[in-house]
Amino acid sequence: MRLFAPKPPVDRDEFEWLVACFAWLRAVLDDRHVRPSFVLPGDPAIATAKTGPELFAAVRDLVGMAEWPCRLERVEEFDAGDVRIVQEGSGACGTFSVENGEAVIRYDAAMLRDPDALAATFAHELCHYLLLGRGDPPGGPDLMEHATDCAAAYVGFGVFQANAARHFEQWQDGTWAGWRASTAGYLSEQALVTAVAMFAALHGYPVDEAEEALKPYLRGDLRKARKAVDYSHPDFAAALDAVDLSQWRFD
Repeated sequence: MRLFAPKPPVDRDEFEWLVACFAWLRAVLDDRHVRPSFVLPGDPAIATAKTGPELFAAVRDLVGMAEWPCRLERVEEFDAGDVRIVQEGSGACGTFSVENGEAVIRYDAAMLRDPDALAATFAHELCHYLLLGRGDPPGGPDLMEHATDCAAAYVGFGVFQANAARHFEQWQDGTWAGWRASTAGYLSEQALVTAVAMFAALHGYPVDEAEEALKPYLRGDLRKARKAVDYSHPDFAAALDAVDLSQWRFD
């Protein structure tokens, strides 16, 4: 018996919430016989997409929602005062809404400069659609956006989510220069990497290619997460079946 259990890159409470969220997703989606693709940057369907609609179609196909009717709208500049716009982290990346009975996803045209980040946004918004009417996630409705981030990892887009969660860029204004950082989504990079490890454990995927596809500073976190998942839940599917979701209700 090991004296010290491997520590995940998130605290133990968040780790167990992610396990519970995977159990909830598995229950409400009733997809235990489905093995989603482990979608990684460079995927041919995504790499060959040249426009926003083409990229959206590729992501929708990979998520398994090709037949779900949805209108896609490009927005040149998001207005933070627009009631349709929900802030994703420090800025609005995309939105999902139902208007007059029609599902609508909007995306920031500026994101076309970063197709992988836009693919992550599309996966997140499609998961809003996927979870529509499925009830509250573990911890209650306040964690719905966090659960939607987790759902994007659950359907195979966790590496895209983790890579897009934090963005650094250099700026220069005359004699002044520096770096700025922005965030997208609700779960941290470390939580998303942990979700990637859980996805791989659930479906029996190796994590070598996922590790290589992650930003370099996240690769060690993935290794930590996989060790923690394997140690705590050697049979991850059985562990999900054993989760008592009633303990995560806060009525």
